[in-house]
Amino acid sequence: MSASYSNDEIEDKFFLLGQREILGAMNDLAHRREPVTVYFNDGKQFIVTMILSARSDGLVFDIGGDARSNKLLEQAKTCVFLALPEGIRVQFSGIDPQRFEWGDQDAFWVPIPKRIIRMQRREYFRNQLPIIDPLMVKLYDEKGQMTAEWPIYDLSVGGLSVQLNSPPEFKLQHRIAKMLIVLGAKNVVHCEGVVRHITPMDRVKFGKHRVGISFQKLPHHMDVAIQKHINQLEYERHKLEVK
Repeated sequence: MSASYSNDEIEDKFFLLGQREILGAMNDLAHRREPVTVYFNDGKQFIVTMILSARSDGLVFDIGGDARSNKLLEQAKTCVFLALPEGIRVQFSGIDPQRFEWGDQDAFWVPIPKRIIRMQRREYFRNQLPIIDPLMVKLYDEKGQMTAEWPIYDLSVGGLSVQLNSPPEFKLQHRIAKMLIVLGAKNVVHCEGVVRHITPMDRVKFGKHRVGISFQKLPHHMDVAIQKHINQLEYERHKLEVK
């Protein structure tokens, strides 16, 4: 048994890349009438919708219940779709959502994505990382100046969290111009980030805090590298447990 999945095995296990498979997964969501959350404007806004139709010429989904959110989605350049049918995470991106009349109702349209991420619940939860010789994340501002270097507490393909001894200087939804993680000599992850939660770990105001940061505009080969790193850690952890 190999110590980790190869890049090709990760592609096969976690990503749908063929159009037939992608359309099949989307039409399954439509058939189930599965709720789908569409995030946009860097995750600051969202609508809850359902997929109405998925064909090679595009994906059609219902408008949301809030008129203002629908209007903002019309102006968005990109969006992210997330559904959890039977605990399986199905996630994909859309570009240039357009509102139009679909039969006798209003709806949105986006092009069919080139790939879908699909993971079982146990596979997409963040994995806690070793404390000894921790994996580090460096944060940079718009000018390229490093603003922080922290040990990573846990990691997933969607983001990471760090545990600090005091509250961070930034607030929720703070945008990080660049995050950099060195997974290995040939695997360096760099992308933008957004602060998703700041959680006090102690009862005192200035005590320990857990900070969650989501990855933004993460290239495909980098999320494959992250998943491979997580699989390696899980394999090594399992070896220790069975000894």
